[in-house]
Amino acid sequence: MKYLSVGTDQLFAELYQPIKNGNPKPTGGLWATEYDPKYPNYNVWVEFLSIQPHILFYKRTNGNPFLTPASLLTLNDDTKIFKLENQYQLDFLKKYYPSADNWIDFEKLSQDYDCLYIDIMLLYRDITPEEKYKIAEFTVSTLLIFNLDCIKHYQKAEVDIEPFDYEYEHEFSRYCINVDSQLHAISKSDDQITELINRIKKEESKTLPNIEQLLQEKYGEILTNFIAEFKLKNASTEHPETLKQLLIRHISRSI
Repeated sequence: MKYLSVGTDQLFAELYQPIKNGNPKPTGGLWATEYDPKYPNYNVWVEFLSIQPHILFYKRTNGNPFLTPASLLTLNDDTKIFKLENQYQLDFLKKYYPSADNWIDFEKLSQDYDCLYIDIMLLYRDITPEEKYKIAEFTVSTLLIFNLDCIKHYQKAEVDIEPFDYEYEHEFSRYCINVDSQLHAISKSDDQITELINRIKKEESKTLPNIEQLLQEKYGEILTNFIAEFKLKNASTEHPETLKQLLIRHISRSI
């Protein structure tokens, strides 16, 4: 099975966000949805985006929001995926990977599994109303990747969505998913980001109220230089501001 991750067509270990618990959804990781090569222009998440275009504008801060980069992921055969499809499996997670708020400790789960797959359609048939409310936050059936090493390779892709015409509400929006044939490996992290994080750790307290604002103000030059070197080294076409925001988020989680 292949999976489509929408938002970037370049995957770098340096910018990967570690999993952080949330109720109901965690943050971080790499999010994706199933992609069937037999139906190359259908994807459940892209389908949702095409009828909820405000999300496209919220996620994309530069360029055309209806023309969005994506990555088609192929996982290793031995990838450990926990499939969450019924009440029994949900109870198992809440029992053996419990959080303090009677939900799932995603951080602990990530130590034993490479991914979590949540099948919303199957779960909805079998769980309590309160649990349905939580699961609904995931919106569509989702693969949450904890460990980038489980990705065998990826292909650059592009999602092209035709804006929805509200004047003709009986018509469905249209889109196409264009996938490049070239296979790419995820770039490995190097010492640059580690050195940057250590410099900040030495100078700033972990209890600062707004670490992202502080980083913007005090480390703008460092971040700018890092982005320039990063783009040159990796031949990255990501917008500099996008890379900068990802780097800031990564550092703020590491302090």
